[in-house]
Amino acid sequence: MKPSEVYDLFSRPERPRRCVLSVYLNIDQSRQANLNRGFENELRDMISYRQLSIHDPAELESFHRAVYRITDFMSVYQPRARSLVLFCDESDGFFWHGELQIAIHNQLHWDRELFTQPVANALSQFERYGVILVDRNRFRLFTVFLDEIVETRHENFGSRNIRHVKTAGTDQIESSSRLQRRADETVRANLRETVKSLDSMINAKQADWLILAGTPEITAELRGQLPKRLALRVIGSVDVAMDAPVRAILTAARPIAQQHERSIESQAVKDVMTAAEKNGRAVIGLGHTLKELNCDRVWQLVYADDFSSPGFECASCAALFSIANPACPYCGAAVNPVNDVVERAVEHALRKGAKVVAVTGEASAAMATGGGIGAFLKTRTGTIRV
Repeated sequence: MKPSEVYDLFSRPERPRRCVLSVYLNIDQSRQANLNRGFENELRDMISYRQLSIHDPAELESFHRAVYRITDFMSVYQPRARSLVLFCDESDGFFWHGELQIAIHNQLHWDRELFTQPVANALSQFERYGVILVDRNRFRLFTVFLDEIVETRHENFGSRNIRHVKTAGTDQIESSSRLQRRADETVRANLRETVKSLDSMINAKQADWLILAGTPEITAELRGQLPKRLALRVIGSVDVAMDAPVRAILTAARPIAQQHERSIESQAVKDVMTAAEKNGRAVIGLGHTLKELNCDRVWQLVYADDFSSPGFECASCAALFSIANPACPYCGAAVNPVNDVVERAVEHALRKGAKVVAVTGEASAAMATGGGIGAFLKTRTGTIRV
């Protein structure tokens, strides 16, 4: 699943009637319940449960058409990932599917717009990082996003390969010393080439963080060669064999990345709550956050991934509110209820180009004490355009 594809989904408009089916299906073949296409049973159960709540004949017919499109796709689909995302907008024939290498709970939503919050949560929780696996003669470069790893480069230094020389006798000590110095310089030259590749990766924004892989000795040498701008992006190192399979490299790197993500989440919660209390450069609580989002003052949204709340949305300018208003205070249009205003807030923030951080675990519990959601603010006030 490419981020560019996902961001296009956020721009699809709300429909005047319920005609949009959103499905999140766990298809992980390591789960016993999913073997022998057991995930299709889960899908059928969700469909049966949802259609019981549809009483309007025209809406039920629309629901069945959307269901047919999705079940027809599923009849030939072969699982290759851990989760599958399906969207069908029956009003214009739109159909989209994407795979994720992370686990998402089974969900089915029938509404007037795409239910994209689980995807938005995944995008915010899994930052792109790079893994550089290096020895004295070559390196392998990987990018990891949404727990999917891709090898982007494999470089052999060719004529600069290190020769391991064995000598015997005191008359050969001086010659051996010269050879060792030459070998050490060759290693340093090889590592400098590796650093250039890492620099290119960061400059091209292919990774936010770096994990060094290889023997402890070589990763320590590589770390010593890194300029400060790259050294600050290193979040850890792992001891991995140079010829390790790609999936083994991901397995070794994953705990470091997960620990780093949890650290970022905890720090984000601490920072937003402190800034809201001390200097006014942030707000916490649903009402305050929606107000700043409406005014285009949010540069980073922070919220607990399990936080949801009903709310209200302007029918004209799409401003969001936590409590009912007789009319939109910004444009005077009617204000309509929405099932989950937090989901709308996340989508609006992403469309505006704001960063979004969905926090989990202990960070989520801490965020709950501040109302479940908050935001860091821009220095200048924007205009209401969502």
